[in-house]
Parts: sequence; structure tokens; C-alpha cells
Amino acid sequence: MTQARVRLEAESIEQLLSRAYEHAYEQGWTDGLPIIPPTPEKVQQFVAASGRPGGEQMGLLPPRKGRATVEAIAVNAVMAGCRPEYMPLIIAAVEGLTDPSYPLEFMQVTTNPMTPFLLVNGPVRKKLDINCGTGCLGPGWRANATIGRAIRLILNNIGGALPGVYSKVSFGSPLRYSYICGENEEENPWTPFHVERGFRREDSAVTVFKASNFCNISGGEGVGPDEILRQIATNMPPMYGGGDGVLLLLGVNHALSLHEAGLTKRDIQRQLWEMARLPASYFAGSFAATEHAAGRGDAETVWRARSPDEIYVAVAGGPGPQDVYIGAGTPQTRVIREVPAKER
Repeated sequence: MTQARVRLEAESIEQLLSRAYEHAYEQGWTDGLPIIPPTPEKVQQFVAASGRPGGEQMGLLPPRKGRATVEAIAVNAVMAGCRPEYMPLIIAAVEGLTDPSYPLEFMQVTTNPMTPFLLVNGPVRKKLDINCGTGCLGPGWRANATIGRAIRLILNNIGGALPGVYSKVSFGSPLRYSYICGENEEENPWTPFHVERGFRREDSAVTVFKASNFCNISGGEGVGPDEILRQIATNMPPMYGGGDGVLLLLGVNHALSLHEAGLTKRDIQRQLWEMARLPASYFAGSFAATEHAAGRGDAETVWRARSPDEIYVAVAGGPGPQDVYIGAGTPQTRVIREVPAKER
């Protein structure tokens, strides 16, 4: 093959990719970032990797009531840059999102920039190379970036949550590009999150939360368990619209320190519930009244949750005195179906 022909073919591929992206952008199929063209061959490869028929419907996505078929999910997963083997996880997440108790329709149309947050547990973390440790909520990891992005494209393209069309979100959020990590089970001194929710340790599972923010809590190293928890509690802002719970991604340093001090996860939930309170007078009257009516406060105080049970605790991230607080609730956990090689 001559150099001229190689150059010509390279230019043709570049032009095709550019046209595919421009067309997808013009149609409103992207999140603004370039996409991988979902060719029929590529989509079929992803459908096969799911181990399910392409026409199988996983649910209806509001507000447009779009049919989330395996094929439609595959199209968005291809565009997001996923690998075929990610499909069972993405499908399990969609199953959680379409559970009747999950407030997906509200999330899709509200002015609040809430978004799904995915927590992954079990052997699938290693199989798919999902980041659970250092930088797990940041860039640089294909599985985390593209699986989370696929969920957003699915919600937009199948559900119809396009900004200014059905979605009325006032500002939006960078978390709406991708919001996912694995639990750092290897450095978790307690029971993994999915086991606490009734699944086996050897199960692969994904939990979908309704999430409204990201709040990094820094500090509290070497001061003892009470002060670690007080440091966390005083940095847990009440989140209007966060609703029925909060999620604490406890960093590995603090998890080890608290465990060595003899605290269980239940102890942590109870102490945070007692500590993470502020006087009602600190807030606008309407906010305090709303939280009181929702069971997250009384006449004198505003609480972060209605009970210790609504403070969910998982372990993630790498070394350092850092924790992450997320206004998050309505968790739905689904087992990720293992697909035998012969079905792919």
C-alpha cells in the first residue's frame, strides 16, 4: 500500500468520524462530547455481550416513556465509548433506575441537578477494571467514565431528558456526565455494602442512588474516633431535595482508624445522626419547616436524615484523610448477571 493511499484512507476515516459526531450532535444524541459511531455490527456485538435478545425491554424511561430495550441500551453504550463486557452492569443499573420506588421521573424533569450515582460491588469491579481507590470519582479510568456516561446518554436519548426540552434543570452539574465508582472492598474493614443489603459477598452488584451533590470532607487525621466523626458531621450540609438519605464514602484512612477504635458501621451511623444537626434558627424558616415536615428535624433542630438507617456508609478512595458526602437516597441494588462465554 502506497503512502498516498494510507494518507487518503486516514483522511477518509477522520472525515467519517467527524461527520458522525456532527450528525449526532445536531440530532441531540450526545452530551456534547464526541461519540463512537454505533454501527450495526458494533451494536450487535454489544447485544451479544449482554446475553439477552436485542428486543428485550428493561423498562420504560420517563418522561418520554422510551422503551429501554437491550438494543437501545447498546446503541448508547457504544456511543459512550464502553466495551461490550460492560453491558450486564449497565443493564442492571437501568433495572434499578426503572424500579417503581426510584424517583426517576422527578429527577428527569426537576430544576434540581440531581443525578444517578452508581456504586459497584463484587468481583465485577476487578473483571471490568472499575476504579475503587485513588481517584475513583475523577478522570482517567475508562470503565468509570464510560459506564457513567452511558447511563446519562440512556436517560437523555431514551428517556428524553434533554436540557430545555423535558429537563428543566436550572444549572446542570458536571456530575451528570458520569458519577460512578466501585467500593474499595479490599480496604474496607467491615462488610461490603451489597452484603449489608442482603446479597452474597461473591455476587456482583450495582446500587443506584438518587444523588444531588458532591462534598469532599478533608481533615480529621490523628485526632481519635470522636473527632473524626465530628469533623465529618460538621461538614455534612443539609441538602434540600436530597430527600430520603445521605451517602458517606468513607476514606480508607478514616475507615481503618474507626475500625481499630472498635466502631461498627452501625455505631458510625448513630453517632453521625446525633452529631450532624444544626439549630433550626440557622436556616431560612421555609427550609426548616420543610425539613421538619419531612421528618428530618423538630422545632429546634434540622437533621441530615430521618434516622441512622438513612445514613448509608461505604468505603472508597485511596490513602489520605478525605471522605466524600453525597446527598443521596432511594438506593436500588441489582445483581449483575454473569454472561457465560458461549452466550456472547
